[in-house]
Amino acid sequence: MTPLRSLLFCPATEPTKVLKIPSLNADAAAIDLEDAVSDSEKTAARAIALDTIADPIFDTNPVYVRVNSFGTGRTPDDIRSVVHPNLTGIVLAKTDDADSVREASRILDEAERAAGLPQGQVTILPLLETASGVYHAADILAASPRVVTGIFGFVDYMLDVGIHAIDHTPDADELLYARSAVVMAARVAGVTPPLDGPFLGVGNPEAFLRQCQQARSLGYRGKMLIHPSQIQPSHQGFAPSPDEVEQAQRILDQFADAERRGLGAIVVDGRLVDYPVKYRAEHIVNSAADTVY
Repeated sequence: MTPLRSLLFCPATEPTKVLKIPSLNADAAAIDLEDAVSDSEKTAARAIALDTIADPIFDTNPVYVRVNSFGTGRTPDDIRSVVHPNLTGIVLAKTDDADSVREASRILDEAERAAGLPQGQVTILPLLETASGVYHAADILAASPRVVTGIFGFVDYMLDVGIHAIDHTPDADELLYARSAVVMAARVAGVTPPLDGPFLGVGNPEAFLRQCQQARSLGYRGKMLIHPSQIQPSHQGFAPSPDEVEQAQRILDQFADAERRGLGAIVVDGRLVDYPVKYRAEHIVNSAADTVY
């Protein structure tokens, strides 16, 4: 699976906005049954979500549903209510352990059989947003073949571990360990690179872009979005810059010439270049070629 750069969330109770997401160039839509829906509307929101998923626009565009966590008691019915041929996957809120993923997968097995869908069609994106979720991240992400990657949810993580601030600091230093742990866990589990959590400052695009670039530097390949204005800068932030691409191509050109001369290590732009550096340069050039803003 190609890593998601932009997963745009919208409340299930606002279907008109959800249906606009494919036209906005986000990589995928996420219909929210959890935090963005009030407790009094959560049950009714399931039917609204299913009707939205069934719209023909999602015949060819990926759509996920964030379901409530198992601790709420709502998860089984949330999942059963939204399984549909158009459903790409579920975002499993507050995933604390591998058993939660296995139970979600079991419920999906039953729901897919009932709907006449192929087993394993609906994928799972665990949201790692507690200390337990981050601590057990590798086991969680390896718990089912349905898992394609994870999402680090910093908002609930900060609450859970006692970081008492409305938002993280500009450099998010207090989240460095947890963010890096999720990246490492995704690699160990053999899933695609994870998505970073949401940026709450909708009116600060420059800071949002910097956070995307920082997340990319840690190994993330995409972001959980809360507003359409974040789509384009997310794609920009998770793509290599023109300077990076130029340097990487220069490395590849000079290294190819060195190989023809029987050399496996050279100096380019004042730094050592050997095979691991060459492979990183190849990745940068290839990812730039695939980038569409």
